[in-house]
Amino acid sequence: MKGTIAVASSAAMIVGLLAAAPAAGAAERAQPAVQPAVQPTVQPAQDACYDYRSGGTKAQAATAPAVPCEGPHTAQTFYVRSLPEGFGVPQDASAKKRLRVARACTTDAMNAYLGLTNTKIPSRFQIVTVFPTEAQWNAGERWMRCDVVLRGGKKFARFSGTAPALVAATPRDQFDFCTPNVPGSRTKAAYPCNKPKKNWIMVAERDLGSIKKNFPGTRKVERKAKRICERIGNRYTERKKFFPWWAIWPTRTGWKEGDRTAQCFVPYEEYVKTTQPSS
Repeated sequence: MKGTIAVASSAAMIVGLLAAAPAAGAAERAQPAVQPAVQPTVQPAQDACYDYRSGGTKAQAATAPAVPCEGPHTAQTFYVRSLPEGFGVPQDASAKKRLRVARACTTDAMNAYLGLTNTKIPSRFQIVTVFPTEAQWNAGERWMRCDVVLRGGKKFARFSGTAPALVAATPRDQFDFCTPNVPGSRTKAAYPCNKPKKNWIMVAERDLGSIKKNFPGTRKVERKAKRICERIGNRYTERKKFFPWWAIWPTRTGWKEGDRTAQCFVPYEEYVKTTQPSS
């Protein structure tokens, strides 16, 4: 079978950002430590913008204040819902439980919000699922939200204006998802496609199983991912050897955390040759 296959890490494509409560403040020697009071924040709103980073603490997205969308920011909310009282502190919930309440946060829903109509291949826009921290939950906050971010390599790209306005004003291919060179294990880092000789472009991301489905085994997941990526990858490459396509699939741990997709890549140079009219 064609292609070299990379084994995925356990990272899930959609990441729920959770955090423990902040440490209690210092207390006088004769008094017990007291947990600082946390004031409930305003319920998140659809279309709100935030300016948090990809490499910060886990609590940063949940505690970040909304900022004007006209100014620089990294994220915009496209879905909000309330959580039932019985859900409990989100950081203590299983990955499957969190995935169930976030099932409306699909790539199709994100693309519809953005107005990203030409979606034959994946883009660098990704979903960040945000839950209240333990301190926020204990203060009475019962929400969850899904934000859209634009990857600029390992970081979130900052932009001004709304995300749908950015999409409307930018050529679609500027959002294509590339890796700097031959893909390795699964990664959320997505780079612009500007180095045809080195970049590999993601041409498909396909579901391998539903939230309810248990991990079917490494061999089965690997075979299914390879079949998908060979079929799709060969549409975009004329190579007959030397890695004509590349497949990445989830590990058992990644599957448990919600990673249920196969990622398919081809050399960007080959993609360009097979998709752009010859001069």
